Amino acid sequence: MTSEPPAPQRDAPLEITDAPRAIMRHPSDLQRLMIALFVGLIGFLLATYLNTIGEAFAVEVINGVGTLPNTIVILAIITIDFFALAVPVTVIGFLMWTRQWRKLGVASLAAAIAVLLAWLIEAELVSRFSAGDLPYSPPTWLCTGPTETFGLACVEASRGWGTVLYSAAFAAFFSAVSPYLTTRWRRFGWIMMGVLVFARMIDGLKPPVDDLLVLALGYSVGAATLLVLGAPDRRPRMSEIAASLGRSGFDLSTLAKASVDARGSTPYFATTTDGDRLFVKVLTPEERAGDNMFRVFRMARLKGVGDERPFSSLKRAVEHEAVVSLKASADGVRTPRLEAIAEIEPNSVVMAYRVIDGSSLDGVPDDALTDEVIQGVWSQVGVMRQRRTAHRDLRLANVFLDDAATPWIIDFGFSELAATDGQLRSDIAELLVSTAEKTGAERSVANAIAILGPEPIADAAQRVQPLALSGATREALKEQKGLDSEVRDQIAVQTGTEPSELEDLERVKGKTVLMILGFTLAIYFLIPQLAQTDFGAVLGADWKWLPAILIASSLTYVGAAWNVMGSVPDRIRLLPTVLAQFAGTFINRITPVKVGGMATNVRYLQKSGVETPVAVAGIGVSSVGTFLVHMSLLVMFVVFVGRNAGDFIELPSGQTVLVGMVAVFTVAIGAWFLPAGRRILKDTVWPIIRRSGMGIVQVATSPKNAIMLFGGAFVLIMSYITALWFSLEAFGGGLTFVGVGVVFLAGQALGQAAPTPGGIGATEAAMIAAMTALGLEASIAVPTVFLYRIATFWLPILPGFLALRKLETDGAL
Repeated sequence: MTSEPPAPQRDAPLEITDAPRAIMRHPSDLQRLMIALFVGLIGFLLATYLNTIGEAFAVEVINGVGTLPNTIVILAIITIDFFALAVPVTVIGFLMWTRQWRKLGVASLAAAIAVLLAWLIEAELVSRFSAGDLPYSPPTWLCTGPTETFGLACVEASRGWGTVLYSAAFAAFFSAVSPYLTTRWRRFGWIMMGVLVFARMIDGLKPPVDDLLVLALGYSVGAATLLVLGAPDRRPRMSEIAASLGRSGFDLSTLAKASVDARGSTPYFATTTDGDRLFVKVLTPEERAGDNMFRVFRMARLKGVGDERPFSSLKRAVEHEAVVSLKASADGVRTPRLEAIAEIEPNSVVMAYRVIDGSSLDGVPDDALTDEVIQGVWSQVGVMRQRRTAHRDLRLANVFLDDAATPWIIDFGFSELAATDGQLRSDIAELLVSTAEKTGAERSVANAIAILGPEPIADAAQRVQPLALSGATREALKEQKGLDSEVRDQIAVQTGTEPSELEDLERVKGKTVLMILGFTLAIYFLIPQLAQTDFGAVLGADWKWLPAILIASSLTYVGAAWNVMGSVPDRIRLLPTVLAQFAGTFINRITPVKVGGMATNVRYLQKSGVETPVAVAGIGVSSVGTFLVHMSLLVMFVVFVGRNAGDFIELPSGQTVLVGMVAVFTVAIGAWFLPAGRRILKDTVWPIIRRSGMGIVQVATSPKNAIMLFGGAFVLIMSYITALWFSLEAFGGGLTFVGVGVVFLAGQALGQAAPTPGGIGATEAAMIAAMTALGLEASIAVPTVFLYRIATFWLPILPGFLALRKLETDGAL
């Protein structure tokens, strides 16, 4: 309500000509897609790895239906067949009759895509899994011989309506038209999908295990199609809003959209034929979907912020806002009077409040935000605190200043009654920071203390942090960096308390999610490979070599640390750098081609005081230095062995290299000729390259850095070769040290090209092949490589994890 509402112009009932509906993307479609994908994941597990559960359930259904007389079952199947044919024909006919061509086209496209995906999944995925033998025999109502043209002796199992393709098409079509259906018709659609599942179960040829997967797949395709192509605006039209309020006794003479902050609704200003002015909020399933996803996300990520579960329906959410608003008004809080609540078919609700003449505090001039006004706001907050009502969005945009300079609290859409202490603290923190944006931290805190006293303000200091604030306030903090810290400092100064630690509000941290994802990838990629290790052969090793193998493996981390320390001009400590290499090794186990380890080293260098461009360039220099040492040793060792390098590694063809160079050149030229590309190259890329180049020059002109860079790479590689040679000696030997060096260097080169973490699979295969090419028997080569990989790949995982935790605790990562 930052602008004046329209004044009444006439006493006649309102006549509105609505503009055509705009094509847009809707939150409800995203919500339906996310839910369908989650259900589809469960269906995927039931259709594949847990398929015995699905088959057992289907068999129980068939056996249960088998106790009924055949005539009843056959009549039920025929009825299902009739509805399976009649429903889509009727819907398609209705859409054609009413000329809703866009809806028909989008729904038909979704059905076609779902059919294709369902066929691929059934043919390429589900069919590869087979459940164990279950006590099941085809029911007696299934025709196994010639069918009767008339009569109810049996039915054919080859009906089209119970197939995978039909179920997927029906679910996709229903999903695409569902947002336009009333609650009753949506329920009918869900019932029909349940009937289709039942029909597939009693087909009698094979218990289906993919019902949930197929229906979820089809439904997600329908929602995704609407998201991609967009759909007409589903919000009620102004004529529908006016008609709904008219049925509630408020005949309108004017209605216009309001350019105000009304998060979670669509706002309007209206005038009745009696001259009363109303602020109208329209809430639709779109706002409800956005609120649901917002609440679920915050509940999953945060703790102690007071987010309640989503309401069971949009109407319940509106009723909750109405109750809180009326309760606040009864408690003495100045808030606009609620005049009406009305439904708008098919599934929207409108709320009408009495208009206040004035403007929200975020839109008034700075000189209008006097101490008297701010303290008036805090007086209203004091009333709500006393009655334990939490506003939960208490920012200046939701405080209205009328023409008499009196503040009003508006918009209780996110509020809670019987609020917790944490919710009340969050209200204070929100208003403190929001006020400080316009008045500064000192005045904001001083005015709050003047009304509430120092104790509640000091208690709320731990909530003065972005996680406890609304999205709008967090965005404002990005523009005024450090404002939250200033507010906390002022609280400590003006209340005479020590700065308190921020309350831990994160339930799930980003690094925790990455850790879980990493362990999941490790299980998926690494554990199956470990299961293929022939431990029986490995156990036949001469274990006196194990200490030497482990020492050689440990020296690789010292060499890697020296290599990184020599890649940057800054002075870096050795021991933390060694720990960083262990941590990078752990991260590399869950990321391909050493991406995680490189990122870990960059982060470590940043935390050690190295500028970001220099740190990134340094890790690049480290990799280049290691590569040069690697290739130099490979050429030298191959010459000593007396073999051709092509016997061990295969370089890309000249044509491949040429294609790559042309692609890079084309992208660079295209970026240069585009204004946006030139701007990015000039303002972003070139400064990084320039600063990186300066760091490389500093390293190249320092003998100490050059020795550490190349010497560290040499120690790293030679330690790995030594560990592999010791592993071979544990099984009796058979190759020279130089020959083992060729095996390692060739195998490592090929393993780096593999997309799996640590080159798992490819590295082992390449090393075994290289050993056999040099004349070593496979019976020795295989356990040698496995022992080497256990010592250098698997055993460092735990130390790497512990090093990662240590560096995080010390603030070095």
